[in-house]
Amino acid sequence: MGYRDILAHVPLVEYEKQVGLALVLSKQFNAHITGICILPDAAMLRSVAHNPLIPLDRSEVADIIEREYDEAAVVERQFNAAANRAGISHSWLTGEGDPADVLVHAARLYDLAIVEQHRVEADLLWGPATRLALSGRPALILPTEWSEVALPNHVLVAWNGSAQAAAAVRNALPLLKASTSVTLLVGEPREALPVGMRLPPVDIATYLRRHGVKIDETDLENLDFEAGDRILKAAQRCKAGLIVMGAFGRSRLREWVLGGATREVLEHMTIPVFMAH
Repeated sequence: MGYRDILAHVPLVEYEKQVGLALVLSKQFNAHITGICILPDAAMLRSVAHNPLIPLDRSEVADIIEREYDEAAVVERQFNAAANRAGISHSWLTGEGDPADVLVHAARLYDLAIVEQHRVEADLLWGPATRLALSGRPALILPTEWSEVALPNHVLVAWNGSAQAAAAVRNALPLLKASTSVTLLVGEPREALPVGMRLPPVDIATYLRRHGVKIDETDLENLDFEAGDRILKAAQRCKAGLIVMGAFGRSRLREWVLGGATREVLEHMTIPVFMAH
């Protein structure tokens, strides 16, 4: 089991770490890598240009859109050159629209999508990283200040028995198996069960060992998984290079409401985080 198709978000600026890690993972798992560049300005200008109430010079709009595509073409050439040097099978996509909407759509048939942490506060709820993590597709999110482009040697798995945590673990198995060791951080289950229901235990340690994952340590700290800072501190304590955890969130009146741990980790992460919903 591995990743055969990897999608990397490649914006017009600050894309080097996404591409660098995508190339490393593609080499490790013999995967095809696809870079996707999304042009929000072009989409906005096309929309405005079709509004009869807004006077615009259509030729000027066309020139601006063309310039943005020219910038994307430069990034595409750099992406292709890097993939060719690494001997990696690769392809390229260009889209127009809100980056989160387009990325979620594009990622539907990829094994893994690599995306950067939000750069502005408004993108914490609406940006590509959060929306992708909550979309049902696995997301590998890279912090803005992170520069080490390599596979993680040690991984922290934040486990509370939820469907989201299970989805994250299943989708992260290739990375977990490739790591040197894994620390399990085990918290209380989130689900409130009916009085008459007794569920059998879900043994995450046994599951991982049966899949060839090397578990170095199990941290049985009884924590509330709304406390994301404790997940971050645990990762720092065991010197993890990656956190694997479920993404919790729901849409309420067209706004995303993030779970406490998800929000805390997305805001303050300093190492890559693998999330799934």
